Amino acid sequence: MSEALIENLRKDFERLLKFSAVGAFGACINTFFLWFLTEIANIFYLFASPIAIEIAIFVQFMLNDRWTFHERRTKGWSEFLKRILKSNIWRAGGIALNIAVLFLLTEYAHIYYLLSNIFGILCAFISNYILESRLTWGVGWEK
Repeated sequence: MSEALIENLRKDFERLLKFSAVGAFGACINTFFLWFLTEIANIFYLFASPIAIEIAIFVQFMLNDRWTFHERRTKGWSEFLKRILKSNIWRAGGIALNIAVLFLLTEYAHIYYLLSNIFGILCAFISNYILESRLTWGVGWEK
């Protein structure tokens, strides 16, 4: 293996660990707001879920921008709007997957909705990392 390849793998692994930590924090935010909106605000869990997810996405975007991908940090309002929009577009598949798993496990497997949500988050994680790192922040392997 070349030194450049090893260095690229190391950097990608380090970003993946940071992205995972941010994702875990985002999962807590998502779960809290899903619970709050469902139990306190009395919003049906399938309507509360996209709101909770979007709040978590925004927080995760800010943390990833400032920490995980700090070398490619967003500069200026225009770039911020483009990147947050990209982030939501790339995460749309993860959002759909999360909500589908939430619905299927809750309604058909009769699993408590907050636990179903955690499974949904885990299912969406890998696709979110690949799309976010490559398409939102433009991280690729250097030659």
